Amino acid sequence: MNAESDDGGMAALVIRCAYAVLAGHASITVSAIGGKKPAGFPRGELLSVGTNGAHNYAVHPIKVLAWAHARTSKAAG
Repeated sequence: MNAESDDGGMAALVIRCAYAVLAGHASITVSAIGGKKPAGFPRGELLSVGTNGAHNYAVHPIKVLAWAHARTSKAAG
């Protein structure tokens, strides 16, 4: 069973953010297909728009972790 299909990639995003924080990186790159980010997702700097319509953003990993925590806490509670 693929864990990414179960959570929509949330676990992979959280792991990327955790590694970025541990490594001291100020941002991570996140792609939003069709330019649509999930509700409440942290704002970031638009880096580029791909030929497939994906918008690539640089976002602060701690803000993404806080967003993921709030999103999963609501679902669990």
